[in-house]
Amino acid sequence: MKIIATVVSAVIALIGTVLMSVPAVAADGPADFVAQGQAAGLSAGQARGLQNKVNGYLAKLGGQAHQVAPNRIESPGAVLNVTVPGETEPRALGASWIPECQGGANFGWFCAYEYGSFGGDNIGFYDCGQYKGIPWYTTGSWENNQTRGTQPYVYYGSGSGRLPGAYSVQRAGMNWGPVYGIVAC
Repeated sequence: MKIIATVVSAVIALIGTVLMSVPAVAADGPADFVAQGQAAGLSAGQARGLQNKVNGYLAKLGGQAHQVAPNRIESPGAVLNVTVPGETEPRALGASWIPECQGGANFGWFCAYEYGSFGGDNIGFYDCGQYKGIPWYTTGSWENNQTRGTQPYVYYGSGSGRLPGAYSVQRAGMNWGPVYGIVAC
């Protein structure tokens, strides 16, 4: 009987140690967004893959960026919409969805796209004076649909320049590799 009590005590202690070592996830944390992705029809693998992409972007974008939906990150003056792994453009997966860069930039927005022809992840800028990093190193595209004549500033490692004024577009060939960031206007 004493051996059984000792074994039970050891098992309880082991379970307690394991439970104490599992990090808690706050409400609206990554586990909640994975669950929301699954509720929106993603497989468990797709939802985890999407969360991994979002986590990578959050690490690159810094403390002002925060996740608001399974595939959406917001920061002051900008939003980043993320594709589900294996898909070509972002889609609605949560309640917080405004398609500002979907199918072209809505009026008042400058949109940068990870790939040509407005494909892949996209980041939309809507606020003047807000410097935002471009989180990818691909050859993509952009569309400037801000108020007439408004020109975004693009910052490179070797200086800066302006893109053409609104309305303007580059459907392919934008090398995001040397771009450090953009100020919409």
